[in-house]
Amino acid sequence: MTLFDVEELTKYWAEHPPLHILIAAYLGAGNQQRRPTRPSLDDSRSSGGSNPEEVLAELGSGFQAGDVHAGLTPVVLDFAALRRQTADR
Repeated sequence: MTLFDVEELTKYWAEHPPLHILIAAYLGAGNQQRRPTRPSLDDSRSSGGSNPEEVLAELGSGFQAGDVHAGLTPVVLDFAALRRQTADR
C-alpha cells in the first residue's frame, strides 16, 4: 500500500466511516479508561537511580547517544510534491 492509497482511504473513511466504528461509537464501546500497565522488572535491574549512560552501555553499540536523524534524507509530507516526483520518473 502506498502513501497515496493511504491518503485516498483516509479521505474515504472521513466521509464514510466503517460500520463497526459507527456501531461502537453509538453503543459507547471503548469509552472505558484503561490504566497503563508497567512491565515488571526483576530486582537486579530495578535500581532506582540508574545512570542513563550505564543503561545505554548495557544495550550495546546500536544505542549510543547522538543524532538519530544523521544521514537520513528529509521527509516530504506534501502529497502533491510526491505525485509530481513520481510522475517525472
